[in-house]
Order: sequence, then structure tokens, then C-alpha cells
Amino acid sequence: MMYASRFRPDPASTAEFLAGLWQGPAPSDLVLHRWLYFEGEPRQMLLIWEGGETARAWVEECFGRFGVLTTETVTDSTPGLAACLDRDLEGFGQWLRERSTPEEEIARQLDVRRRGLGAGSMDEARARGRAWAAEQAARPEGA
Repeated sequence: MMYASRFRPDPASTAEFLAGLWQGPAPSDLVLHRWLYFEGEPRQMLLIWEGGETARAWVEECFGRFGVLTTETVTDSTPGLAACLDRDLEGFGQWLRERSTPEEEIARQLDVRRRGLGAGSMDEARARGRAWAAEQAARPEGA
């Protein structure tokens, strides 16, 4: 499972926090993806990671005791946004297939994106998106 943990360290215990991070082995099921610092005060960091119960307990212990820690389960949809930025409808559809999305749902998802791709302006794209949403709302259940 992938997680995003936001950490706001307690400035009074920074040295304890840092020393604790380095003590003992890190859990073998912890996979670090990113460790990002936000600009500004109070100091805050974002930890993007994967792991099981051992990793989760370690993160809670090593971060939670030394400031405010919030952790949420996240899904990595980076390839979907990358396909969008490349304006690659085929690549987006392939990414959905790799996630075991049913073909009918893929067709629906490609339709709304195709409408935006073919629009001449942001206002037109938004109008096409609203029209798509209205069509979806009017569809009979299960159709």
C-alpha cells in the first residue's frame, strides 16, 4: 500500500527526531519514494512511501513522537497525468487497461477526455465536460 505522510516536526525535539531516525535498521518493507520539504514556516515535510504494518508502525514511532504526523493512503496515478500532459489518449486507455478497468468504463473515460482534447478553448472544454456529465447523469442505471 502507498501512503503520503505529512510531518510538522516539533522544533524543541529536532535533535531527538534526527538521532531516532538513524537508530537501528529501517524496516525491510518500507519503500521510500519521496522526502519533500515544504517552503515556509512552520517547517513541514512530505513522505511518500509504501509498506506493510511494520513500516507503518516504524513511521508512526519515528515521526509521530516528534511532531504532528498525518498519514493517508494514496494511489499513484502519475502515468495517467503523464498521458494527459502528452495528450496521449491511447496511452491513457492503456494505463486504464493495466489497472484492470472494464472496457466500457475505459470508453467513457476516453470520451470525456477526447471532448476536452478537441475543444478550441478552456471555456469550450469546460462546456463539453458539463455536457458529458449531464449525459452520464441521464443514463439509465447499468447502461
